[in-house]
Amino acid sequence: GEAGGMTERMMRLAIQIGLILFAAKLGNILFEKMKLPGVLGEIMVGILIGPYALGGIPMPFLGGFEHGLFHAPESIRMSDMAVSPELYGFCSVASIVLLFVVGLETDLKLFLRYAAVGSVVGIGGVIVSFVSGDLLSVYFLPKIIPGVDFHFFHPACIFLGVMSTATSVSITARVLSEHKKMETPEGVTILAGAVIDDVLGVVMLAVGMGIARNVNSEGGIAWSIIGAGAAKTILIWLFATIASVLLARTISRGLKRFGSAIAIS
Repeated sequence: GEAGGMTERMMRLAIQIGLILFAAKLGNILFEKMKLPGVLGEIMVGILIGPYALGGIPMPFLGGFEHGLFHAPESIRMSDMAVSPELYGFCSVASIVLLFVVGLETDLKLFLRYAAVGSVVGIGGVIVSFVSGDLLSVYFLPKIIPGVDFHFFHPACIFLGVMSTATSVSITARVLSEHKKMETPEGVTILAGAVIDDVLGVVMLAVGMGIARNVNSEGGIAWSIIGAGAAKTILIWLFATIASVLLARTISRGLKRFGSAIAIS
């Protein structure tokens, strides 16, 4: 078929991963020479070779890449992603491993000590980003789409405000780790703020989707339903966080019973 057999798909994945590693290292080196964080170079190169740029250029002369180096064939493409499921899955696992390694480098006592300050930083960042994005949308959207009454609680403005709050804990952690700042008060505060920022970003997204779905015929908003959804999201995160902290030592002791550093890793 168009997608090819499993062997062909795995060969395509191996080639894509090789190109990603080479390009990421190149971007890292170039940006570090410019005295900038190497992770920014990796992101820029990723955008450049991604499926929406150079990676989406058809290459029929290369077997298996008729749709581009990183643009998956329609028959195997995920509904909301342009890349193949196997590449998306590999990248998801890589991000989990990165955050796990960051967790190993984090001093839990220090993290909890500065969690309150970090929470204030994260909440402030979310509020400022959301309000700024929403107000800018209220100002600019009528100029782009005339005739529509865009206000602060209009679904389009809400979503653009939510988009403005989006951050990445993994990128923040990567920069701190590269500069050996993971165990400093400043680094822990920034990391705690980034974690809270991400959690609140998910909550804001749930609220935005709730507003879009629960606008009644008179234009009012069912805040009780939206509040219940947001509360459920926060409670799930709190439960997962508390359970992780309480079980961390038990899991650690269990892993040490293997008596092998490789098994623990």
